[in-house]
Amino acid sequence: MSWIRTADATLPPPADGRDPVSQSGMTSLLEALALHAPDLKATVEHGRALMDDPSPLSNAQAELIAVVVSATNGCGYCVAHYGPRLALALGDEALARAVARDYREANLAARDRVLLDHAVALTCEPSERKLEDVERVREYGFDDTAILRATHLAAWFGFVNRLASGLGVALEPDIHEWEFGDQR
Repeated sequence: MSWIRTADATLPPPADGRDPVSQSGMTSLLEALALHAPDLKATVEHGRALMDDPSPLSNAQAELIAVVVSATNGCGYCVAHYGPRLALALGDEALARAVARDYREANLAARDRVLLDHAVALTCEPSERKLEDVERVREYGFDDTAILRATHLAAWFGFVNRLASGLGVALEPDIHEWEFGDQR
């Protein structure tokens, strides 16, 4: 359900044969996007390209970025969908919930915290980014490909957060809200 009319979100399955709608669980958002099939297809394919193989980042790092950027943007829809995925990737639901509330207070490795600092700064103040920001991420062992991937993930989640929030997409009945805090 959203503030606009929705349509059936039927997509061809990805190469691995998984059903794209049940795989993501984000049926309300996909149904809103399905009003314009090219938008639906492009958004899903772009997300798959980033999340199915986030290397050189780990799956957990990609999910960390998803949750923290979504929390920063106040997108409860995406936090509720990606929080459980983060819990699975970390193997620790309590830690995932702590990250959603405030990653700076969560028991994360300094390396991951710096990566999330980069994602939040990009989300909050993209025009203020400087070479020094990238150099700080490099100091923690991330190469240019990892920095590109993290930046791309942060930007894509900002895009998806704006779609969900701007269209008033409601959580599906089987998805539970996750508490999250202001990550700024």
